[in-house]
Formats: sequence, structure tokens, C-alpha cells
Amino acid sequence: MGTEATQKDVQETFDYLYAEAAKVLELGGSFAPFGAATRQNGERTHVNVDLPIERSTPNDHISGLIMGFRKEAEAGRIFIAGLAFDGKVAIAGEQREALVVHVEHDKGEGVQIFVPYERLEDGKKLRFGSPILQPIHPEIFSLPG
Repeated sequence: MGTEATQKDVQETFDYLYAEAAKVLELGGSFAPFGAATRQNGERTHVNVDLPIERSTPNDHISGLIMGFRKEAEAGRIFIAGLAFDGKVAIAGEQREALVVHVEHDKGEGVQIFVPYERLEDGKKLRFGSPILQPIHPEIFSLPG
């Protein structure tokens, strides 16, 4: 699989996670971190971590997702995985709310995309800013060497 196919997979995974998370935020809600992976046969799976929301933190959910995806990757069952969560990003020295999407491919590509947002005066509608991409060291797929 070439670089173009890898980038397409990353883009499709980002698009799915972003759309699902933005939908919840635009309804005025919040969400526990969740993820998605694509199996070797092309089937996409939506993944949640079964933790009591009232006694767990977002980091608990993120760690659980990464550990679960790592097991699937080590078994060779998935080739791309990602997760979405509500976070923050620094822009011009100011912390802003951001929808964060973390995507990794078994070819070694890893990226975290921060999409800043703000709630408008009505408290429900959102204005999303431009995505900020940050290459990351893979935590789910590790390459030999």
C-alpha cells in the first residue's frame, strides 16, 4: 500500500471520528472519548470503553481505547485506528476548546488533529476553526527497529 492510500485511510478515519464527535457537540452535549478502527477486510468498527462515566476520567477512556487497539493491532486484525475526545489546544498563547482526533496507521503514520471550536451566544451552535495537525509517535502501531 502506497503513501496515497495511507493518507486516504487516515483522512477517512479522521472524517468519521470528527463527524461523530461534532454531531454530539453541536447538539449541546459532551461525550466520553471513543474510537474507530478498520479491520483487514475493510470493515469499520466503532469502539467505546465500558467504564462507569461517573467514576472515570477521559484519560481512563483514552488509555482503554489505546490498549484495546494495540491488542487488535498486535493480532494483525486492524490496519488503522483512531480516537476522538474533547480537549484543548494553545493558539497564540491562549487555551481554546478543541475537538481532538488521534489517528494511527500500521504503516507508521500517526497524527493528532486539533479542531478548535467555540460556542456561539445561543450556547448550542458551534463555530469550528481550522484544523491543526501534529505528527505523533505511534502508540497503537509500533514499527520494528
